[in-house]
Amino acid sequence: MRTALKSILLIVFLLALLLTFLLIDFAPLVKADSTAQVNQAETVQPLIDQLRKSVRGRYNSQQISVSKAQAESLAGFVNRAMNQANADFIFQRGQLEIQISYKVNTFMGDTFLNVSALVLEGEGLDIDTVRIGDLALPGNFVLSTAEYLANTYTSSDVATKAIASVQKTAIKPSGIDISLIPLDALLREFKNIETGGSSQDTRLLKIKVAHYLRLLDGMYVPPKHAGVAGPSLAYYLQGVMKEAKVLSTQHEQSSATLENEAAIIALTIYAGSPRFATLLGDLSFAIDRIPSARPRPVLANRGDLSLHFLFSAAIKLMSEKGVSIAVGEFKELMDRGTGGSGYSFIDLAADMSGAHFAALAVSPESAQHLQNALAGEVNERFFMVSIEGLEEGMSKAEFTRKYTGVDSERYKQVVALIEQRIANLPINPSIN
Repeated sequence: MRTALKSILLIVFLLALLLTFLLIDFAPLVKADSTAQVNQAETVQPLIDQLRKSVRGRYNSQQISVSKAQAESLAGFVNRAMNQANADFIFQRGQLEIQISYKVNTFMGDTFLNVSALVLEGEGLDIDTVRIGDLALPGNFVLSTAEYLANTYTSSDVATKAIASVQKTAIKPSGIDISLIPLDALLREFKNIETGGSSQDTRLLKIKVAHYLRLLDGMYVPPKHAGVAGPSLAYYLQGVMKEAKVLSTQHEQSSATLENEAAIIALTIYAGSPRFATLLGDLSFAIDRIPSARPRPVLANRGDLSLHFLFSAAIKLMSEKGVSIAVGEFKELMDRGTGGSGYSFIDLAADMSGAHFAALAVSPESAQHLQNALAGEVNERFFMVSIEGLEEGMSKAEFTRKYTGVDSERYKQVVALIEQRIANLPINPSIN
């Protein structure tokens, strides 16, 4: 019996070792330059406009066109957000190859998980072959497996409906055209998604967000003074953090991290955009009406900086910190194009400050400190870096002339300056 067990364990070990050598490579499949990829970020705005139009026209058939430049820009964003990952898109007549390399540390040192998928044009979503390392798998098997896993994870049929939404694809060297059936069923299914914890935890977070929304809606609005665009975001942050401090110490089912998360999400919905409420799901059981701030709060007497701060804080709560910073950076690169506001290190500073604030708010080591710091007298310099000396409004040509790209030493020096200012913020636990 013992001999048989040893034999089985040896076979399992050898199979695992064989599978590792089949799946893992010592060199990346994708060697694209993310700096060059994101340098085309301004081309993505028309794609975003198409997606917005598709949502508004949810009862009608739609067509989404993704150019090669747009796809490469989004691949560059992936690398900026997750520097272990790199992606590339190879467009040819009638087919598209999607390539992804992910760096992993194994007992063999730096290795790479290389994945490529060959998409063929035609009716529906047609994936011919998926390769993981040296292992080739049928595309329909991989698609069905991914569909099952996504549906199981989200406790919904969102993956099934997403796949069914693709009516036809047309692929050419310059990009891909995707014909979609009406998206109403897919968009409705998004409301059934359950992720990020148990349904009980999600319900508790929703109840708390609703509580902070009611608190914000009932707060006194400071009178507007000449030359002041609106009340400072510090005023509203102080209000919700005072409440968070009280609730996290008085209720057994609460904690500083939970209260802080709910307070930030509620403030983003209230002073940023009500659309953030849809990311939580249905709030109607906890609040009748989603309120909005009038007038909207400001940072450095600017409404746009308040939005940058809040949106980045909310994104941080739903992702890794690097992702929220990459989102802000990519947004600024998009703004360099015609009709945009131009690249702004000031906006990027607000993005990075918001992400840092949210990181402190949900860390068990600093959550209570944050409450204590903001419950007293507070102003913007506690949590928002100085924007002195930071450039903004640069066109693509001006940005390229001054900074070349996002991997240049001069660009990194400005980002390092912002990071140093963040490290010196009074809101940090180590700063007295």
